[in-house]
Parts: sequence; structure tokens; C-alpha cells
Amino acid sequence: MLNWCIIGSGDVVSRLLQKSLNYQKISKVTSILSDDLLQAKIVANKLGIKKIYLNTKNNIKKIQNDKNINSIYIATPPNFHFFYIKTFCRFKKNIICEKPLVKNLSELKKLILVKKKYKFNLLTCFYRRHLDRFKYIKKILKKNIIGRIVYFDIRFFHNQNNHPTAKIKQQIIPWRFKKRISGGGNIMDMGIHSLDLVEFLIDEIKSVTGFNSNIKRIYDVEETSIINLQLKNGIIGQGSWCSLSPKKEDFFKIYGLEGYIKFSTNFGEDEYLYIYKNSIVKKIRLPYNQPLHKNMMRDFIKILNKLNNSGNYFVSNNGFKTIEILGKIIRL
Repeated sequence: MLNWCIIGSGDVVSRLLQKSLNYQKISKVTSILSDDLLQAKIVANKLGIKKIYLNTKNNIKKIQNDKNINSIYIATPPNFHFFYIKTFCRFKKNIICEKPLVKNLSELKKLILVKKKYKFNLLTCFYRRHLDRFKYIKKILKKNIIGRIVYFDIRFFHNQNNHPTAKIKQQIIPWRFKKRISGGGNIMDMGIHSLDLVEFLIDEIKSVTGFNSNIKRIYDVEETSIINLQLKNGIIGQGSWCSLSPKKEDFFKIYGLEGYIKFSTNFGEDEYLYIYKNSIVKKIRLPYNQPLHKNMMRDFIKILNKLNNSGNYFVSNNGFKTIEILGKIIRL
């Protein structure tokens, strides 16, 4: 049985997670730790959580020593991820952490040492690869409908007023665009999912190069990023992220010798998959599973239960890999 303590009570918990951790009779949320007691109470009522802890050293120690709590879900901004992983991994807690796993390469190096020292389960929330939408797209590619893949193109453009989750309101910069909190800008927040989808849908990333600019200096992170990617199978592609664009764009195109497909990678945008072949466009509606974390948590819970019963442990590679890739591009 997995008994969870959720760390944090913000957007991710209320908008994405919902009741996904309460799964059958093998997983249950028992407590929540938060800086905001009022927000924690709202989340606790939604999820049926009985214990609420204010974020203090004494309460963290209580959770560390509580043998009934064997699993931790970290849903804080990235600047706290490494602290909480290090804090709880020594007590053999299962850990699921929101992306990005850590906010810079310095923290990643420290985490690699922690991973070697302590045996613990660590999974990162790249939930898109668990959604039926992207599993279906992967099946389409395996069927070779567009022929052999030769190239891919990713784009996510917006401005400060139409970002899906981080609009500027009353001149307040969202934490997602503050380097000391998030580690980077658009590519770190939204683009990291697309990089994971490259590996899920096409192949493992072998090498990257890229460029960044910060022209208007609205944020203290990069406003525009372009990266070139080469995969292990030889396929090349490009991704571009811009936070200054008057036109909002969100697409992932995969080109084959006989056609190409186009789809959005982000919730709230276009739900259709477009297949272009022989001058014909086919539209397939692929809605997002709700809540968005549900499929991922179902899969993670099964993995963790199996690992706990076997005595083995597992650390997901994609959480480390994406930070290594972005570290080369945006100088984390």
C-alpha cells in the first residue's frame, strides 16, 4: 500500500493531480505539507486528506519519521525540488517529482551523487507520454502511415498576455519566468515536455545545439530559444520557443517520405491530429484524458507497488536527461 504525503498545494495539485493518487486499494493520500494553510485546507477537502502540515522543520521531521508515509509527491516550484528529494530519499520514501526534476546542472550533479548513495525510487512527471492522445500518435507512426521519418519541427509561441498558465497580471512576473525559481523560461517550463515526446515518439536524443535571446527583457530568463536536435537513429529536427510572439502557435510536426502529421503538445489548444498525405488531410480528434495526471499516476503506482514488493528500486532516466539537454542550451 502506498501512503502519500503531497508537498505543495498550488496549481499542479488542484488543476492536474486531483484524485489521481487515490487508486483502488493500493494507493492513498494521507497528508499534505504546505506553506499556505488555507490553500492546503482547500486541497485537503477536495482529496479527502485528513492530515495537514504547515511547512516547518519539525513537521518535515515528523513526515520523515512517519513509517506510515512511504511515498512523497513533490508539487512545488523547481527551486525546492532538490531540497525535498534529498530530504526524504534518505528515509527510503518513494518520490514522484514534478518536472523539471531540478532547476540547473549544479543541482543535477548533486542529485546524481545522492542517487548513488541512497537506494530510492524516483519518478518524474512527464505525464504526456502516458496520455491516450500521444500513445495513439505513436501507434500511427509505428504503422508507417507517413513513411520513413526524416524530420520534425516543434513550435510554441505566445506573448506575456496569452500564456496558458503563466500570464503577466498587474505587472507581476509569474514564477515560471523567474530564473532563481524555475531555472529557465518557456523551454524549461513547456518545452521540456516536447523534448520528452521526441524521445517517446521518435528516438533518443543524441546531440543538441541552440541559441537564445532576451530582446525586450520582460523576464530574467531567455525569451526566445531555438534548438537543433540529432537523434540516435540519425533523424534531425528543430524546436523553437518564443515568449514575445504576437501570434500564438503550438504545434509538433513529424515529416515522413510519404506525408506528415501535425498536432498540439499542450492542453487547451487544438485537440486534433492532422495527417497530410497525397494532398488529402485527415482529422482525428484526440481529447486529453482528465485529470491530466490520471494515466501517469495509475502507471507510476503500479510500478512503485511492484518495486516495493520486489525490493528493487528505480530512477527514471528522462528526468535527468532533459536537464542535461537544456543545460547545454540555456546555460543552467
